[in-house]
Amino acid sequence: MRSCASAAPAAVRRWWGAAAITVSLSLCAMSGWAAEPQVVARVNGTPITDAMVNEVVKSLIVARGAPPSSDEIAQLSDAALASLIDLELLYGAAQQARVHVSDQEVQAEIARSKARLGNDAAFAAALQRSGLTEPQLAIETRRTLMVDRFVEQRLMKDVHVTPEAAQRFYDEHKQEFQRGSQVLTFAQARPAVEQALLESERRQRQEAYLVELRKTAKIEKPTPGQTNSVTGPQ
Repeated sequence: MRSCASAAPAAVRRWWGAAAITVSLSLCAMSGWAAEPQVVARVNGTPITDAMVNEVVKSLIVARGAPPSSDEIAQLSDAALASLIDLELLYGAAQQARVHVSDQEVQAEIARSKARLGNDAAFAAALQRSGLTEPQLAIETRRTLMVDRFVEQRLMKDVHVTPEAAQRFYDEHKQEFQRGSQVLTFAQARPAVEQALLESERRQRQEAYLVELRKTAKIEKPTPGQTNSVTGPQ
């Protein structure tokens, strides 16, 4: 996990493509805990708040540099809400599947986050900006790791990239592997090629799975005039 400003955009872009969850998205999105959030959606009774959505959008805007138009902000907000709904759907599926993440794994992930930020002071500052306490961060880290593990175990089990598929992708996208005046050889580009193909397959499988989850999920979006303060799952 990097700082919210640098990590959340990548995480949200992956969610727009229905790929894996990252701890960064949870850390930034859940910063709404520090405010008095209003519910913008409920997924099987679990609230998603405007503060959660706004923090993801803010992180994207900071990373962009150039200020977005009002239309772009609306699009970012819609995409952030959709990604958080997908996150909650997959978390519910991970719970039903009894996916287990140990305390040691949670602490190891938090330790990696601290290392990426450079030192304890930088980590404490990022945590303060997020509005999370360390116990809350541990909860959200476990949640994120559970979803990621569920996707790997349930949707990506036994998925491999064949040499033929990797070679074909490389041949069709050679221009993407140009570095200066040189083009990477297939051997040099192969790790990136395989990663791209796995991510593509993951997006397709995850979106197909989410389509099925949405069929039976109860997803509510309060309308103006409805009570929309956070009261927890109903």
